[in-house]
Amino acid sequence: MGHNYDLTIHTYLDVKVLPDAVSSVVASTRENGSLAGWVEYVGHVGELTNHLLYRIAKHGPDSDPQDDARTKHIVDTISAMHGVVQVDIQTPKQRIKRDEL
Repeated sequence: MGHNYDLTIHTYLDVKVLPDAVSSVVASTRENGSLAGWVEYVGHVGELTNHLLYRIAKHGPDSDPQDDARTKHIVDTISAMHGVVQVDIQTPKQRIKRDEL
């Protein structure tokens, strides 16, 4: 089952990690973790066990410079964590409907 996204109030991050680092990266966002209170762990991205989905609450309207700076700081912090391979900010994309046969 997919996740429900609300891009008006949250920014979503896809964090790709090495398989042996999944639990330590998740732990860093839980209570007492280095990112606790900054991000919320939502779950895995689809069936990919080494892709973690996080969300960051927005405090202002879209493209608020304070939110952008905070998001960049969080992305940089997560990117520097041991075992993190890549961090992507999820953006809305127009889906193209395939021709029906």
